[in-house]
Amino acid sequence: MESDGEGDASGGIWSAEYLPVTLANLTIVAIVAYDGLALIAALPSIADDLGDVALLPWVVTAFLAMSAIAGITAGPIIDAIGVRRTFRATGLWFLLASAAAAASPTMPVLVAARALQGIGGGLVISVALTAVGLAYPPRLRARAFAANSMVWGTLGFGGPVLTAGLLAVAGWRMIFIVQLPITALAIVAGWRTLPSTRERPQRVVMDARGIALVSALVAASLLAVSQIGVRWWLAAVAAAAAVALAGAYWTHAGRTAVPLVSRQHITRFPLNRIHVTAGLVLIAGLAADNYLPLYMRTTRGRSEAFSAFSVLFLTVGWSSAAFAVSRLLERWREADAILLGSCVMIPALALAGCGIAFTWPIPLVFGSFFFVGVSIGFVSTAGLTFLQASASDSEMGRVNSAHQFIRTIGITYGVAVGGAILLLVVGNRTGNVETVREVLQGEGTIVSQSTLDAIGGGLTWVVVFSGVVAVLCVASATVLWRQTRDAVASPTLSG
Repeated sequence: MESDGEGDASGGIWSAEYLPVTLANLTIVAIVAYDGLALIAALPSIADDLGDVALLPWVVTAFLAMSAIAGITAGPIIDAIGVRRTFRATGLWFLLASAAAAASPTMPVLVAARALQGIGGGLVISVALTAVGLAYPPRLRARAFAANSMVWGTLGFGGPVLTAGLLAVAGWRMIFIVQLPITALAIVAGWRTLPSTRERPQRVVMDARGIALVSALVAASLLAVSQIGVRWWLAAVAAAAAVALAGAYWTHAGRTAVPLVSRQHITRFPLNRIHVTAGLVLIAGLAADNYLPLYMRTTRGRSEAFSAFSVLFLTVGWSSAAFAVSRLLERWREADAILLGSCVMIPALALAGCGIAFTWPIPLVFGSFFFVGVSIGFVSTAGLTFLQASASDSEMGRVNSAHQFIRTIGITYGVAVGGAILLLVVGNRTGNVETVREVLQGEGTIVSQSTLDAIGGGLTWVVVFSGVVAVLCVASATVLWRQTRDAVASPTLSG
């Protein structure tokens, strides 16, 4: 999209004009980035201390699920009372939830605290995305998103090292305790610097029925995915329930004056294609990457520390592409960058799949995942700038929240489906997936050679699944590119 000219004479995101909001926004992003990257490494220590290993996956899943639901409810709140007021409340919420997680005496209490953290995390990220659309002119939004990616990349490198040090010195609770000053700093930084879009707050109208339907939809769909290869009948029933709930929400949104997410925020061009393409690229990229450490630790026989750092290559690719897009969009349209990024995913996954299946050199596998990250960075960054350029200030919160919901669900589904395929393949080949579950949970299990081979084969099939999704992503990006080209050629069609 071309700049509208507003603010063209101003400096960049680090200029005096925008520096306060840039620092505030990056500190906000650091809250959730640190939480996600640090906690994974602490899961084995949490399981050793609290027991109830069966609940361990919910320490992550509860956060993601509640983050997705909270993120989509943030839209009406932000549009009614403004970015600044929403952040003040949600920042304090996240602070208190982090303190509760640090003090959790049992695994069930920790899962509950993580769910509360997820609510705060989803709201905080929605605030950060909306703030970019409201605080910066169009020409600077891509650079702001690139800076956000820089934070994720930096914490990706430093997070595991910091986590290892904290675990060695003070235990897993320190992971959450460290979040307290980071969150407090973010609250102070954003208390007055984030944009105030509502000098006179409006009444917040919450669509309770819509929230209930979306929550049930998320729960049913996650249940369906988790039961693939375990209880097929339950997976089918849950999938049918998810489809029925989606239809029920769609009907509800058409009949309600102020729905949680308006139909137009899902179906309006170009929002519809941006949502679909971004969701697909995240599923394609993260389904396999999340289990790369397991593959490195087992099939390739690498150390736990080496394996933990294997996920960084996707993160670095994502961050690098975000910076590249922030410059390319000065000459390109967003749809061009989205299509290019989608096309990169297919050869990158093909290389990754061959490297895993044929045990090619590890640097080649890591390089392939770097380009998987490049694909995500192009689609994600260009998609966000295109989305915000297509939304008015009055609907910015709802549009960003709808998109963040789809992104979060895409990540959640990608990880869940990837795990289900991996366990299904291992179960079919060995007749027992418990050793893999124990490795995933951090147990010091001796894994047989047949299981090691099955894990490699399972991850190969996960990459095959990702490749199918990548083809769908390219198809969606191509439609977006063509519709954008036609809209530019005939402006009357874009309305």
